[in-house]
Amino acid sequence: MPRRYTLGRRAAPKAETRARIVDAAVEIFRERGMAAASNLAVAKAADVAPATVRNHFPGPRDLSAAVFDQVLGRLAPPTPAIFDGVAGLPARIQRLATELADFYARSDVWWRAYQREPELIDAWAGGVDRYYREIDALMRAALGDLGEDATALSVVAAVIGPPTYFALQARGASPDEAVGLSVELVVPWLEARARTRGARRHRPKA
Repeated sequence: MPRRYTLGRRAAPKAETRARIVDAAVEIFRERGMAAASNLAVAKAADVAPATVRNHFPGPRDLSAAVFDQVLGRLAPPTPAIFDGVAGLPARIQRLATELADFYARSDVWWRAYQREPELIDAWAGGVDRYYREIDALMRAALGDLGEDATALSVVAAVIGPPTYFALQARGASPDEAVGLSVELVVPWLEARARTRGARRHRPKA
């Protein structure tokens, strides 16, 4: 009788081994930096052979990309779903600023590591570009009718983004105060912007 071949049974241990390797690499990246995540170091931490690491991740960039995906998944950046049931521009901007502030707090350790290691900037370039596209979509969702206004998008990114948020805290503002100040600054400008755009749309043609 021929032996039954079950792909799932073989795939599961392989997936588990890959996950263990990525988990080990994440801890090395976090504690000692990318430079310390050699093939041998990752293999030792994951309790696998170096050849097993190479089998799953042929090159350092492959492993770095997997680490980025794992880290970002754990940090759980906000998605447009945060606006479900939230009506009105001021309320959406408040939700945006609050959720992003929570995300900044969760990701602070990794943000510092990213800035500290030039190698990470290069290795994670593709993932970071994807992340910024997702944040861009999040801000467009918050802006509603102003979502296609490039100027409005730029202003929101500047006022609610990490530089302003952390600059306010560096000047003594608490996280909640930094969020409140950002919202107070940007909402009136956005509302005026929306009124101006609305007036232009309804202006009679000469």
